[in-house]
Amino acid sequence: MESLSDGDGGLQKQFGNTLASVPEDVLSVSFAFTCTGGAEVALTFRLAGKEVASAAGTHVCDGSTIFQRSIDTPGSGPLGFSAVATGAESGGYAYAYYSEKKQLP
Repeated sequence: MESLSDGDGGLQKQFGNTLASVPEDVLSVSFAFTCTGGAEVALTFRLAGKEVASAAGTHVCDGSTIFQRSIDTPGSGPLGFSAVATGAESGGYAYAYYSEKKQLP
Protein backbone atom coordinates (compact mmCIF):
# COMPACT_ATOMS: atom_id res chain seq x y z
CA MET A 1 0.00 0.00 0.00
CA GLU A 2 1.14 3.51 -0.80
CA SER A 3 0.85 6.18 1.90
CA LEU A 4 -1.25 9.17 0.81
CA SER A 5 -1.10 11.20 4.02
CA ASP A 6 -0.58 10.81 7.76
CA GLY A 7 -0.45 12.84 10.91
CA ASP A 8 -0.60 12.91 14.69
CA GLY A 9 -1.31 15.25 17.55
CA GLY A 10 -2.60 15.72 21.05
CA LEU A 11 -6.13 14.52 21.73
CA GLN A 12 -8.71 17.33 21.69
CA LYS A 13 -12.51 17.47 21.94
CA GLN A 14 -12.73 17.89 18.14
CA PHE A 15 -10.14 17.35 15.44
CA GLY A 16 -9.80 16.00 11.92
CA ASN A 17 -7.97 16.13 8.63
CA THR A 18 -8.82 16.33 4.95
CA LEU A 19 -6.83 14.72 2.17
CA ALA A 20 -7.11 17.43 -0.52
CA SER A 21 -7.77 14.98 -3.32
CA VAL A 22 -7.77 11.24 -3.79
CA PRO A 23 -5.66 10.43 -6.87
CA GLU A 24 -7.79 9.51 -9.89
CA ASP A 25 -6.30 6.01 -10.21
CA VAL A 26 -7.12 5.08 -6.57
CA LEU A 27 -10.32 3.03 -6.30
CA SER A 28 -10.33 2.69 -2.50
CA VAL A 29 -8.49 4.16 0.46
CA SER A 30 -7.65 2.46 3.74
CA PHE A 31 -7.80 4.74 6.80
CA ALA A 32 -6.01 3.72 10.00
CA PHE A 33 -6.32 5.51 13.37
CA THR A 34 -5.09 4.89 16.89
CA CYS A 35 -5.02 6.91 20.10
CA THR A 36 -4.04 6.81 23.78
CA GLY A 37 -5.34 8.45 26.96
CA GLY A 38 -8.59 6.60 27.68
CA ALA A 39 -11.05 8.77 25.76
CA GLU A 40 -13.62 7.42 23.31
CA VAL A 41 -13.48 8.91 19.82
CA ALA A 42 -16.37 8.98 17.35
CA LEU A 43 -15.10 9.14 13.75
CA THR A 44 -17.05 10.28 10.69
CA PHE A 45 -15.90 10.57 7.08
CA ARG A 46 -16.73 12.74 4.08
CA LEU A 47 -15.82 12.04 0.47
CA ALA A 48 -16.27 14.84 -2.09
CA GLY A 49 -18.60 16.63 0.33
CA LYS A 50 -20.83 13.63 1.11
CA GLU A 51 -20.89 11.65 4.35
CA VAL A 52 -19.65 8.04 4.13
CA ALA A 53 -21.93 6.53 6.78
CA SER A 54 -20.58 3.00 6.29
CA ALA A 55 -17.11 4.10 7.46
CA ALA A 56 -18.20 5.82 10.69
CA GLY A 57 -17.43 4.26 14.05
CA THR A 58 -16.07 4.71 17.56
CA HIS A 59 -12.69 3.83 19.00
CA VAL A 60 -11.49 3.57 22.60
CA CYS A 61 -8.12 5.29 23.07
CA ASP A 62 -6.21 2.60 24.91
CA GLY A 63 -3.28 2.40 22.46
CA SER A 64 -3.68 -1.34 21.96
CA THR A 65 -5.81 -1.45 18.81
CA ILE A 66 -6.14 0.27 15.45
CA PHE A 67 -9.40 1.56 13.99
CA GLN A 68 -9.31 0.77 10.28
CA ARG A 69 -11.80 1.39 7.48
CA SER A 70 -11.80 0.79 3.76
CA ILE A 71 -13.50 3.57 1.79
CA ASP A 72 -14.42 3.18 -1.88
CA THR A 73 -13.42 6.30 -3.83
CA PRO A 74 -15.24 6.34 -7.18
CA GLY A 75 -13.57 9.38 -8.75
CA SER A 76 -11.31 12.00 -7.25
CA GLY A 77 -12.13 14.58 -4.62
CA PRO A 78 -11.33 15.44 -1.01
CA LEU A 79 -11.55 12.73 1.65
CA GLY A 80 -11.62 13.76 5.27
CA PHE A 81 -12.32 12.55 8.77
CA SER A 82 -13.78 14.35 11.75
CA ALA A 83 -13.36 13.10 15.30
CA VAL A 84 -15.15 13.98 18.53
CA ALA A 85 -13.50 12.78 21.74
CA THR A 86 -15.35 12.24 24.99
CA GLY A 87 -13.64 11.59 28.31
CA ALA A 88 -9.99 12.27 29.03
CA GLU A 89 -8.04 14.61 26.74
CA SER A 90 -4.58 13.68 27.97
CA GLY A 91 -3.54 11.30 25.20
CA GLY A 92 -2.46 11.53 21.61
CA TYR A 93 -3.57 10.21 18.22
CA ALA A 94 -2.07 9.13 14.91
CA TYR A 95 -3.72 8.41 11.56
CA ALA A 96 -2.81 7.50 8.00
CA TYR A 97 -4.50 7.27 4.62
CA TYR A 98 -3.23 4.52 2.27
CA SER A 99 -4.15 3.72 -1.30
CA GLU A 100 -5.75 0.31 -1.11
CA LYS A 101 -6.89 -0.49 -4.65
CA LYS A 102 -5.58 1.18 -7.78
CA GLN A 103 -6.91 1.13 -11.30
CA LEU A 104 -4.73 -0.91 -13.62
CA PRO A 105 -3.15 1.04 -16.50
